[in-house]
This record gives sequence, structure tokens and C-alpha cells, in this order.
Amino acid sequence: MTPLRHATFLVLYAGLAAAVVSLTPRLLPAIAPTEAAIGGAVVFVLGLLLHEVLVRRGQVAILIAQVGWLRDAYSHAGRELSRLSDAVDLLHAAPREGDGDEVGEVVAEVKVLQSLIEQLYANRADDAKVAAAAPRARAMSPPAAADEGRATVPSPAEQTQAMPPVARDLDERGMLDALRDGLRERRVEIALQPIVSLPQRKRRYYESFSRVRASDSRILMPAQYLDLAERAGLITAIDNLLLFRCVQLLRKIRQHNASFGFFCNISRHTLADRSFFRDFVKFMTDNAGLASGIVFEFPQRALADQDAALRRDLDELARLGFRYSIDQVTDLNLDIADLAARHFRFVKVDASRLLRPGPLGAVGIAPAQLKRRLDSHGLDLIASKVETESVLVELLELNIDFGQGYLFGEPRLSRAEG
Repeated sequence: MTPLRHATFLVLYAGLAAAVVSLTPRLLPAIAPTEAAIGGAVVFVLGLLLHEVLVRRGQVAILIAQVGWLRDAYSHAGRELSRLSDAVDLLHAAPREGDGDEVGEVVAEVKVLQSLIEQLYANRADDAKVAAAAPRARAMSPPAAADEGRATVPSPAEQTQAMPPVARDLDERGMLDALRDGLRERRVEIALQPIVSLPQRKRRYYESFSRVRASDSRILMPAQYLDLAERAGLITAIDNLLLFRCVQLLRKIRQHNASFGFFCNISRHTLADRSFFRDFVKFMTDNAGLASGIVFEFPQRALADQDAALRRDLDELARLGFRYSIDQVTDLNLDIADLAARHFRFVKVDASRLLRPGPLGAVGIAPAQLKRRLDSHGLDLIASKVETESVLVELLELNIDFGQGYLFGEPRLSRAEG
């Protein structure tokens, strides 16, 4: 009740009491003024009591409304508590049930990253020796195992908005520090280059390459750091982290029902690290649902050195549905039947080698004959380093299955995580 209403009620019953006191003796002469005054006082008290009753009644109505609000809030809080309790129970149960949700994935990823960090710090003591061992001005040529195919420094096509500036002014000590910091702070990024079906040029796969970002946001290209990283014992950690990020990226893209997959390079250094590779096989077992979207690619040199234990590991991955590709083929005397039996589905050969005049390899295999043999065993031929339209026209005459190179797209940093 507002103050104006309080004053109005007070004026009403006070005025009524005053009227009783003044008018009663005139209208009823038998009543004495003293009795009229008593009657006025009674009327004033009754008015006061009625006023109090109305005030209390309004306060009770407010209290009842507040109790209703509190009851609703309590009910809502109870439902939220029940929902949170269910979520906590599910969170605790997920790793035990092995249902492949994010909690189980994080646990597996932490184990992989832990082994990478151990590799990184295990080589830290050798940094000074490595930096002092090689001439500072020596041009570093990349091993063929991990770059996208160009034997020289990356072309200007990579200096676009899609690719940050390249750190070209670092000496070996600065580059070694940038590599170590990039690994420790997980600044190894993925660059993707399309692999297209021919002749349609439809993008079917993407091959992943490593790009290490320095602290000033510039990047280090494989052509710059691979030789140094190999001598410093860091190449395995770089390769392994690239594989790990590739799995992460595919898992995120699959949430949007993307139909393409990734070629992930596995170098001979990774295959030689038996302890990590066994952990990686276990990690991929937990991510077997991604098998249709990942093709593991091995250099020919690495496959030539494999032992029985490595072959068992590859067979285990193949049973999960993962497919393989052979890359950097220098000896075209391939046992294609054996590759098919070992679940290889792709053979990648440089376009210049396919178009070279004369027979291919030591046994005189012509391009058309090589393609027929691959077709008969269910393997697809990928022509890499396709740079010009004229080269593509010649390749199409050989019925090449897939093409890769700057003609179809340069490597670009992945932005799928955003």
C-alpha cells in the first residue's frame, strides 16, 4: 500500500470519528457530548484496526507470491542438480566403457603427446653438438621423406595469404631453437595439398605436410629444417606430432560429414622407433572409426628395411581398415602382387618419371604396362609434381587415376580447427 493510500484511509476514518463527535449531540440531544466523544473514539479505533487488517492482508499476499517464486526456483535447481549428477556419472563411466567419446580420446591423446615430449627432451643435450658440427652457411637439402615433392626451396606460390612468411634469416642455432620451441609449444601445423581424381580434377584426398611456426609467427619449411632436425634427433618427434595432428583434424572434419580423407606420411624414422610406433598402433586402434579417411604413406626406402615385427604392426592396422600408399618410388621394379596383399592401394610416382622417354625401371616396364599391372591388382597410380597443363595432357593419355601438384593446388595451412 502506498503512502497516499495510507493517508487517504487515515483521513477517512479520522473524519468519520470527528463527525460522530460533532454531529451526534445535535442529531440525538439525549446523548451527552461525553458519550459522543467516546463513540468517536470507538469509530477511530475501528477504522485504525480495519486499516491494519488491510495492510497485513497486502503483506501476506506478497509473502505468498514470494514463497511461490522460491518453490519454483527450488524445483528448477533440483532439476539442474539431477542433470549435473547424471553428467558427472557419465563422465566417470566413459573411459571404463570405452565408447569412444571425447574423454577416452583425450586420454589416448595425452599418452601420445607424452611420448613426443619425452623424445623432444631426450635430445636436448645434443643441440650444441649438432649446431657446431655443420657449417652455418651450408644449404640444407631436405630428405625426400617428408616434403611435398619439390627438391628446391618452396616456390613463390607458397608466399600467399594462405601461408605466413617463411623465416629465411635464421642460422642453424636459431633454427634449432625455433624447432625445439615449436615442438614443446605444439606449433607444428598441418599444410594440406589436394590429390585430385583424373580427368575430373575432383578433390578426393589431401596430403598433409608439416609446417613449424616460429615464435614471431613466421614458418619454417621442411626444405629448411629436415636435415638439421634429423641430425638433432628431432625428426621423429616432428613426424609423430604430424601424424597425431592429422588424426585430430580428420576427427573434427568428420563431425561435418566430410567425404574426403588424408594421406599421412610415415617416415623411416618413425618406423624405426618401435616403442612409439607400437603406441601409435594402439592409438589408431582406439580411432579405428577413422580408417576409411586415412591413408598411411611410406617411402619406398622405409619399406625395403622393414622387419617381421613392423610387418605385423602394419598387418594389424590393415585389419582395422587402414590403407597404405608407397611414395618416393625410385626403383620401379615393384612386386605389385605383394603390395596388394599387404593392403597397399596407391603407388605414387613423379610425373617426370612417368613421362620420361623409354622404359621404366630395371626390367623395362613401360608406363602403360605399369598401369595395367596396377589395375589388375586393384592399385591406383598417383602422378605427383604435376606443374603444368601440358604435363597433365600427356598424363591423361596414360589413364592416370589421381594427380597431385601445384597445378591442382598448393599446400595451405589447415583452418579446419576454427
